[in-house]
Amino acid sequence: MIYKNTNITASVDANADVVKRTSITFSTQDVGTAKLNFNLFKDGVPLPLSAVKGTLVLLMADGSRFQRDITITDKINGKAEYVLSNDEIKHYGDVRAELVLYYDNKQSLAVIKFNFAISKSLIDTDIAPTAEYYIQTFEDLKEDIETIVADLQEKFKDLNNVETKEGAQQKADVVQANLDTHTSNKSNPHNVTKTQVGLGNVDNMQQASKQDFDLHVSDGVKHISTAERSKWNGAQIHKITQDDGRVIYKSATDVTDYNDLTDTGMYLIYNKGLNGPGLPYTFLLVMSSKNTLVQIAYDGYKGEQVLFRLRKNDSITWTAWVELESNVGAQKKVDAHANRTDNPHVVTKAQVGLDKVDNVQQASLAEFNAHNYNSVRHVVQADKDKWNGAQLSKITADHGGVSIAANEGEDILQKIVDQGRAMGTFYAHGKAVNAPSTYSTRGIFHLTGLSSDGKGMYGWVYATDYKNNVFTNYYDGSTTYWQGWKKLVTDVEYDNLMWQNVTLKNGAATGDRPFQYAKWGNLLLLRGHITATREVVCGTIPSDRLPANGAAVMVPVSGTTGYSKLFVNASGDMKLTGIHSNNDSNVTGYYMDAVVALN
Repeated sequence: MIYKNTNITASVDANADVVKRTSITFSTQDVGTAKLNFNLFKDGVPLPLSAVKGTLVLLMADGSRFQRDITITDKINGKAEYVLSNDEIKHYGDVRAELVLYYDNKQSLAVIKFNFAISKSLIDTDIAPTAEYYIQTFEDLKEDIETIVADLQEKFKDLNNVETKEGAQQKADVVQANLDTHTSNKSNPHNVTKTQVGLGNVDNMQQASKQDFDLHVSDGVKHISTAERSKWNGAQIHKITQDDGRVIYKSATDVTDYNDLTDTGMYLIYNKGLNGPGLPYTFLLVMSSKNTLVQIAYDGYKGEQVLFRLRKNDSITWTAWVELESNVGAQKKVDAHANRTDNPHVVTKAQVGLDKVDNVQQASLAEFNAHNYNSVRHVVQADKDKWNGAQLSKITADHGGVSIAANEGEDILQKIVDQGRAMGTFYAHGKAVNAPSTYSTRGIFHLTGLSSDGKGMYGWVYATDYKNNVFTNYYDGSTTYWQGWKKLVTDVEYDNLMWQNVTLKNGAATGDRPFQYAKWGNLLLLRGHITATREVVCGTIPSDRLPANGAAVMVPVSGTTGYSKLFVNASGDMKLTGIHSNNDSNVTGYYMDAVVALN
């Protein structure tokens, strides 16, 4: 479609009642092509147009009045349009217009009053439009009235098409009564649904108040902190038992393939299964390190056998099951040998290192067995395996504090390397060497041993100072060792950007929004709207906010569609140069909204 596009910029404020005069002029021959484009702002930023309906009221030079809804084209950036209808474009002369927004929560907002003109085309010299009053919202009512009139005409067409004054008055009275009844009907006579008004997903229930919502948001008990999340995520994630602490159960109806049990954990298997040790009732402990797996099986029926096997680094080959000596088996052999009274080896007390021992009565076997089988005072292999499988390398001090501390003058990074542990915690005084912050910091580190390529250690450090700033560092033993501290940028730092006004020069003036700048990381941010003369310096900012060699960006114009080039020199001076627009004479200013890279 081809349109005569116009741009109307409106900033919502207390001056909305002032009539804005424009240079817009349409022709009575601009049928279906006369378009008004609206760009709406509030406090210098685009006005969101969600949950809102816009209505434009036109008051023509001949007294005609029209009211229709605008079309919202960009809800996020506050853009809308309005194409004059075939009826509206016929009313030549000066046109006064007003844009009003109606929100779903029953609020309304007068945005802008402005005027424009419709010139009479030479082709239309003989037209004489009559005054019209057209409101699109009443269209359904108009159709109802026309339907009633058509029904009346159908009923009385057999009366020789003769209409008396009394009959006409009666019909008019009926229509007026129906109209009055319909107009005063507040019980939703058209059965409008919540879906038709754009609220199909809303439940008919009481909403929480803003006060209740704010109380919930600030509730530190119901919500977790970053430190809590980090602590819990650092816990034991992989399950080695069931949730209740019991071993992972494989029932008698299962056919368990021991080759598939590769996850570290403790299992109770009630079937012989495949590739197993051949026990009908087995407690199995699985341990892994990279591609090497170890399986230790305990006889859960008689308690007399302990077997183990391992899978080699090729991830395929398993060794055969090897039986270990159990306490019971060993005891049987000890008992058999101890029951011999003939001293088969003719051992003397001197040979056993007891030459100084007197031949006196010793403890009885019953006393020995009672002590030997005392499970409270003695441990079993399962106890040792459990304890040896615990955390044996300390990541904190014995009292629960950090494992490494660096005070003023000490090198915290060197202390971490010298520690030689895989993982640990640390504290760095604000004046410690290589501390990430001038404030005291605490953190955790992780370093591997010698890498597989033999080039050195690798690892990382994560630290937080007491101002809640977060830093990271990485250790690469094959290159330059520590890569340097890096501070994580948060959303709070971006939300609190410090915007400052650009110093305007050579007659440049503020338009709809002040011309401002801000520096964020390696970016220079610009925003605002100005009127200015091209080819001369229009403003300046401090040079330390600029790229070393300057920059150039394209900025849109206001009043019509087009662009101009903005040069930002290394000295801080800014200049607009060149223009490319639909109509240069309609240019009313320049939108200085741009992002400039600093390197």
